Amino acid sequence: MIDQKVVEYSQKLKQIGIENEILEHPHLVKPIEVVSYLGKTLSDSAATLLMIADDNPIALIRRDDVKISFQKVKKILGIKSLRIATQEQFANITGLPVGAARHLLPGVKQTIIDKNVFEKEFVLGGTGSFQHTIRLKSNDLKNLPDSSTEDIIEDSNNSFQKLSENKIKRVFSGIRATGRLHLGNYLGAVKGFLELQSTGEYETIYCVVDVHTITTPFNPEQLKKNKREIIIDYLAAGLDPKKSMLIYQSDVPEHTELAFYFSSIMTVNRMQHLPTYKDKIKQHPKNITMALLNYPILMAADILVYKAGLVPVGIDQEPHLEVAREIARKMNQDYGMDFPEPIRFATKGEYVPSLSGTGKMSKTVKGSYINLTDSIEEIRKKIRSIPTATRSGGEMTEGLKSLFAFSELFIPEEVEGYKKQFKQGTLKFVEIKDRISEAIYKELQSFQQKRLAIAKDNNYVDRVIRESAEKARAIASQTVKEVREKMGLL
Repeated sequence: MIDQKVVEYSQKLKQIGIENEILEHPHLVKPIEVVSYLGKTLSDSAATLLMIADDNPIALIRRDDVKISFQKVKKILGIKSLRIATQEQFANITGLPVGAARHLLPGVKQTIIDKNVFEKEFVLGGTGSFQHTIRLKSNDLKNLPDSSTEDIIEDSNNSFQKLSENKIKRVFSGIRATGRLHLGNYLGAVKGFLELQSTGEYETIYCVVDVHTITTPFNPEQLKKNKREIIIDYLAAGLDPKKSMLIYQSDVPEHTELAFYFSSIMTVNRMQHLPTYKDKIKQHPKNITMALLNYPILMAADILVYKAGLVPVGIDQEPHLEVAREIARKMNQDYGMDFPEPIRFATKGEYVPSLSGTGKMSKTVKGSYINLTDSIEEIRKKIRSIPTATRSGGEMTEGLKSLFAFSELFIPEEVEGYKKQFKQGTLKFVEIKDRISEAIYKELQSFQQKRLAIAKDNNYVDRVIRESAEKARAIASQTVKEVREKMGLL
């Protein structure tokens, strides 16, 4: 059932000349999750950002695959200050859930639409709900009250070529050592990494960020085990140590050294206002440490120590990437460095739903994921746990939507048959669940066989980690040396 508030919003848009269609989906917060579920890309999504311009709220609408140029917006408006509204400001001004912005924002009297939005005939947008997205003609957005069209994105977003011109196309990806890779990691990220590797156009660094892991409560023995398991998972999945560096963050001390230098140009106030920091405080109120506050600065050092320009992360990490870009700009301006301003980009990958029926598969949510090493019995038990319905037919529940999403991924040629059975009320849920389980296990068998062999060869794994660290340090040490020289420390 569609939320009544969403229906009212849809009608309000139609009243001002914006025809639209409401699309339903599971509870999804991140734009990349929404577009993946709907079979679209970030370039099809027109996001609305609530900004504070000289103390006045304004809305900026831009595609999700580009970044706002603060300088352009300031120049257009003739203002001195421009920043993203805090979560508290967003809630107070709009009355909407944080993260659920929509094109027509309550409490906003000026809207600027980036001209690139109109390159797509249709775009997706928020509705104030995490379970509904709106689809509309991009040109109709010009009917928004008090709106104008401008060029407000950074030129570097137009293509990777501009970013990489005369520079190495270097990619940095970090993963916390909180557990082994799961099915969502494999289909949603690692397969994209393999494609990057196969092109030969990128120098790729895949880092197990074990130092980041200790910023929240952790078990030392489990951490030691997890970090090695992830490297083994990467190798079994097909990442080639001859083409990519597979490293532990702690094996390259230049990460933490550079982070300290970066901390000298960033204020405590700036870090405290990051939405991700506020979220972590709520999650771990008794473990608020300086390491947690410094997390985005260390993340910036992780990326910039290799002068990487591309970072395959979700849009939820955009605030951290903005810190990295801010640091790069300050270091370049104040000390004459040549750091790139890293941008987020999406590798090709699949959206893998959670087993709980809500959101995507995540290792931070217990019971939501399938490990790559699970047996057929374990997979079957987990897939059978997906909540469905008391009987076949009727309304499609969130759990059933997830079940059919798994069907699309693993048994696409059988989906229509199962959907027909569901409509007729003859579908046996245990039958489709067991069929999906068998298909998932078949997909993972090759990985599991390779993993068993690699895990037994401790010398090989140790050599990969050691040699990757040596390659990484050769790059990182040069960057740190340059920074020390520029800052007068050498």
